[in-house]
Amino acid sequence: MKPINYMNKTFLYLFAITIIFFSSFFIVRKVNRNRIPQINLSALTIKALDGSSINLESLKGKPLVINFWGTWCGPCRQEMPGFEKAKLKYSDKVNFLMVSDEPVDKLLKFKAANNYTLFYAQSQKPFQELGITSVPFTYIYDATGMLVFKRKDVLCEEELEKVIESIR
Repeated sequence: MKPINYMNKTFLYLFAITIIFFSSFFIVRKVNRNRIPQINLSALTIKALDGSSINLESLKGKPLVINFWGTWCGPCRQEMPGFEKAKLKYSDKVNFLMVSDEPVDKLLKFKAANNYTLFYAQSQKPFQELGITSVPFTYIYDATGMLVFKRKDVLCEEELEKVIESIR
């Protein structure tokens, strides 16, 4: 009888350890998926749709709103009117960049089909390399280039304006 009890306890311990191990794996994976990466402006390499390089350091002096998005992304398109309104309201005080890692021809088609005055740019690195696992992602930097706000998922117009007002 004792060997059976010992084997049952060993089995239960091994089973419990296995459950804990796999549970922690999925918890860590979910936490990493929801993590918002810290993106330093100097790490970004982007180009305008005409192929010219954009030096993000040259944009210091005004707050900068960077939205990482995709033409195929419904929530990204949902945000566009709010970004457009903010750009029209703050165009002389804030820079806006709409950055995608899609091919330029797709971005040009989107721009032609939509009546936004936003500045579109192409990331020279896939979003995955920047730590961006889904879009939209919005980053707002103050006039010195310090990251002051970041949001994964849709950023509503009211919150965008509130953040801009707090750093102008």
